[in-house]
Amino acid sequence: MTTLPRYQRAALIVCGGESRRMGQSKPHLPFGNETMLERVIRIVSPLVEEVVLLTGKSQELPLLPFDYVELPDRVEQQGPAAAIYEGLKYVTGWSEAAIVLGCDLPLVTQASIEYLFEQLSSYDAVIPLHEGMPQPLAAVYANSARETFENILFSGNQRLLSCIEPLNIHWIDPRELAGVDPNLGLLRNVNTPDAYREALQIAGLKHPLED
Repeated sequence: MTTLPRYQRAALIVCGGESRRMGQSKPHLPFGNETMLERVIRIVSPLVEEVVLLTGKSQELPLLPFDYVELPDRVEQQGPAAAIYEGLKYVTGWSEAAIVLGCDLPLVTQASIEYLFEQLSSYDAVIPLHEGMPQPLAAVYANSARETFENILFSGNQRLLSCIEPLNIHWIDPRELAGVDPNLGLLRNVNTPDAYREALQIAGLKHPLED
């Protein structure tokens, strides 16, 4: 199946949010000998031309040994829909599509990212389902989807699900995704201490606070 070349792809990594359930900053969480954010960037970087970090307005990031662009929120707590819109707008002019990932997906694989790009074709977005629910922070969006985001956001609706509802979406079933990503790492976002511990176990890594 044909897919977009690397130079027409971007990665938008959502780093904002309050990490309330985790209790500490998710981008800074140790994951082996790197931070969780560093791991996600390391995995996605070879597949895209540019990595854009969508951050909170005054958010501090860990030191990162990669080239990236930081795109802070225009206003406090603007939400992921507005951040994705700003990211798509930023890469307009050269990117045809972008993979959007939460910074809390340390088990994401290059195979699953590549698979989503391959499925895009003429769709506006390729979005996995997990337990019947859309996963819009683990998805590929055509750059043209920014127009729909703009229309919804400018109407006063900041909900991400409202922004994707009008899109022509190729939905990806978990069973389909398991063919390229047996651990379904793309769907294993780390939101709680228990999820963090489980992700470390799957990756074969020790918990930094446990023997």
